Amino acid sequence: MRNGKSRSWLDRRHVMGILAAGAAMVFTASAMAAPDEAARKLLPDDIKQKGVLIAAMPLDFEPFNYLDAQNAQMGLDVDLFNAIGDVLGLKTEIQRMGFASIVPAVKGGRVDVGMSAMGILEARLPLVSFVRYGHFSNGLIVKKGNPANVRNDQGCGAKIAAEKGTQPLFLWQKIADKCAADGKPKPEITIFDGKGPQVLAVESGRADAAAVGYATAIVAAKHSDGKLQAAPGGPVPGGTVECGIAFAKERSQLGDAMKAALDVLVANGTYDKLFAKWDLSEERAPPAVVK
Repeated sequence: MRNGKSRSWLDRRHVMGILAAGAAMVFTASAMAAPDEAARKLLPDDIKQKGVLIAAMPLDFEPFNYLDAQNAQMGLDVDLFNAIGDVLGLKTEIQRMGFASIVPAVKGGRVDVGMSAMGILEARLPLVSFVRYGHFSNGLIVKKGNPANVRNDQGCGAKIAAEKGTQPLFLWQKIADKCAADGKPKPEITIFDGKGPQVLAVESGRADAAAVGYATAIVAAKHSDGKLQAAPGGPVPGGTVECGIAFAKERSQLGDAMKAALDVLVANGTYDKLFAKWDLSEERAPPAVVK
């Protein structure tokens, strides 16, 4: 990313800190702008009274949400979440937790929303609803020189490291089925908790590639001191999905309020500016509630 001081999740100490921290609470310092009263009226009464909107994020997913070298929260998701809070006249608070724990935390009411470029997938819709805010494309990280000759569009037979509960994992499981149906060797998928262990598996030779977001693969390569590169072949075919902010099925008012807040951000230009700031303009999508 353009922020030269950002600490990559490839840093082993950073990865271990994230894993050890679990669901440690992190607060954001959002400069409150004048709220939009029409959007604010849509909020559930309990959140209005609480005055705080709480989100779960892993904070290890650059350029979407991560911690920089000073432990400051960074990324598109962080900026967009804080901007939504401003429009709704709410303070914002982020609880750090592993990606696989986010949907259960939202469904169980531990947090108000979950946000981490989360794919709006059929497997998730029975559990939570979403406010769409963008797209998510998939890619692979490989060793420098790509010794296993893995491509984003040719992964049959490769050893793939994937993170538990993520859209890249679901995608590569589908690709494995297609490889088998086409008479080709299935990719060997190993599942890890967190993105740091995925990358270590590639560096050690345990895996040929790590399955991540397309933008994340490019960022990871930049931070790897020449050890890694993004796999060739463009985004993984069939792997671009809409992504959204997860909220509990019974909290439709909250979803409507966040969608209205995003509409305000689109209208005043903030939405476009934030996506451009993180070099993610191609991943924009019109806000919508998906139940």
